[in-house]
Amino acid sequence: MNLDGLWHALGELHPAIVHFPVALVITAFAAEMLVIVRKRGWYADAARFMIVAGAVTAVPAALAGLAAASTEEIAPALAGAFAAHRAAGLVTPALAVLAAGLGESTRRSGQVWEQILYRVVLALAAAGAVVAAVAGGMLVHGEGGS
Repeated sequence: MNLDGLWHALGELHPAIVHFPVALVITAFAAEMLVIVRKRGWYADAARFMIVAGAVTAVPAALAGLAAASTEEIAPALAGAFAAHRAAGLVTPALAVLAAGLGESTRRSGQVWEQILYRVVLALAAAGAVVAAVAGGMLVHGEGGS
């Protein structure tokens, strides 16, 4: 198999591997919100574990998405959904990696400003995951809007 064949095969994996990091990033945010509401430290531990796992798995999912995008044609009616999906699909892994680093740094430093920054970046990563998921669903189901 040549490199083009491998790239195409990677693109074929995108739908199968993308759901896991999306779920992890969104659930990490939910767990972090439970830290605020319930004041239980184990939610923070769960959130940090999930954002690290989400960040690690989001990077190959995004690469697979780039491979899929380069091997498929997008209908003009779906151009807006595709643009939103691609933008969110590239920004979300970067935010997830940043949130994972901030979460670990916050755990070690205990700095309030760092914890606030971590939560803001985590919220942005979760929002990005939602946008990517909704736009991806529109692409799969052919709902481009007008």
